[in-house]
Amino acid sequence: MLFKDVPGLQEEKKKLLDSVRRAHNSHAQLFYGLSGTASFSLALAYAQYLACKNPGDEDSCGVCNHCKQFQKLSYPDLHFSFPFARVAGAPRELNCEYFQKDWLEFIDKRLVFGLNDWLNQLDVANKQAQINVDEATRLIQKLNLKSYSGGPKFIILYLPEYLHPSAANKLLKTLEEPSDNSIILLISENTERLLQTITSRCQKLYISRPSEVELREHLQSIGITEEAARTASSVAQGQLDLALKIAQDSDRYLSFGRLFQNWMRGCYSAKVKEIFAFVDEFAALDKESQKEALRFFLQTLELAFSKPRMNGSLQHPIYQNLSFKLDGFASVLHTLNSKTAYDVLEQAIHDLSRNGNAKIILSDASFKFSNLLRVKEA
Repeated sequence: MLFKDVPGLQEEKKKLLDSVRRAHNSHAQLFYGLSGTASFSLALAYAQYLACKNPGDEDSCGVCNHCKQFQKLSYPDLHFSFPFARVAGAPRELNCEYFQKDWLEFIDKRLVFGLNDWLNQLDVANKQAQINVDEATRLIQKLNLKSYSGGPKFIILYLPEYLHPSAANKLLKTLEEPSDNSIILLISENTERLLQTITSRCQKLYISRPSEVELREHLQSIGITEEAARTASSVAQGQLDLALKIAQDSDRYLSFGRLFQNWMRGCYSAKVKEIFAFVDEFAALDKESQKEALRFFLQTLELAFSKPRMNGSLQHPIYQNLSFKLDGFASVLHTLNSKTAYDVLEQAIHDLSRNGNAKIILSDASFKFSNLLRVKEA
């Protein structure tokens, strides 16, 4: 992975290159920020730059044997760690080694991804993922081995917030005093869940979400039409992975918008027949589409909540295509019902993730919304 292949993040790339030039790059670094960025790709490009035998001022050479190995994800001293859940047939003492083939195939196809994408790849989306103590032991053993390549040894640890407490504690000494020529790169989307003893041992780099313009330009650069790129970048609110999904399947998100429109109209008018028509249609979706739709509904609520802070009308390309007036919807949200409405959807996503019955969950959420939308502001 070359820096030039990572979309956006120009300021972050500059900081990393400057740290290398000044020899201020730590052996343990934490890339942190919101989900939906190319932080994993950036970490991979950074590791390649550090391993490159002939690095330039702004990027790896791309032609030395280390760069070629990185491009094939076959650099012998590059190790990945990530959350996982137990699968049928797995050994009792399970670590990431068991999933390496699946993981390499997964990341080879993606510049950006989320945890749900990975867990769906393993078909364990309904299970609790973590990084266990057996995996921590494996990482320590890998770093204690002599370098096979003669270059640096790397650990790229995706989502360290999923470290089991015993695993996190086991890694503390390694983070503070790693073996010679070792680099540990942690990629976090929620540093509040990390132990302070971990974050204090790392050099930190904040990874920002791309602007709407950067998103649109990147989508067009990979062949997305201007109209599809404009819609996706407008809706995604800086989430590169979501923008890609919307651009590649705009009809799917149009159907989510139609679902939300029909749902809210049924809830506001308290028409039981319309509510249950929505519930039946929603329940017919596959599990991942259900969660994806609810996350899109959450985003719609966030946009509606922002109305008091905005000048002019609310704009959303998908709802404009449906003639659903977000301004009218936003007018029934206020301090007495908005947070509870958001919490209702968050709880629905949580319950679906725990393999709850979609019809029961959405029926309950519907009647709660029906009451909330008719609450009058004091």
